[in-house]
Amino acid sequence: MSDEIESILAAVSMRMDTLHEEAGRLVDEHWTYYMDESKKRQDFAEKSMIYPRLRKTKVGFAIEWYRVLKWFKNHKGQWKKKTRYVSRGKTSRVNLTRYAQPWELETVNEFENRAELIRKEVTLLSNLIAAYKRLEKKGVEHEASHEN
Repeated sequence: MSDEIESILAAVSMRMDTLHEEAGRLVDEHWTYYMDESKKRQDFAEKSMIYPRLRKTKVGFAIEWYRVLKWFKNHKGQWKKKTRYVSRGKTSRVNLTRYAQPWELETVNEFENRAELIRKEVTLLSNLIAAYKRLEKKGVEHEASHEN
């Protein structure tokens, strides 16, 4: 791999790390908000049923939402939850209006405004990394075919 490509990939990797840190702060801020609000709402019907998380992907990361399908007590008497991933479809934004509580809708929309920008940039950078990896692989294959 050429020095130029290596320096480009190093810069892309640094930007990806910065975005990952920003996304981590965003998720942490939401959890802090969620915990503060949960203390105010004792009734399960009023509690938030959605939460964000970060997930590592092949060349980057994803900011995802999960929704709580139901709460139950396990055999030890501990509260557990059954969850399901909330798909964003082919867009960079997750529509959470049908899952969010009225009291959290504004905060969730603000989260998504910020997350959407991060997702778009991560997608572009991930595609760039994947393209360079394909280029590198073809370069190796091309060199091998000329050696024969």
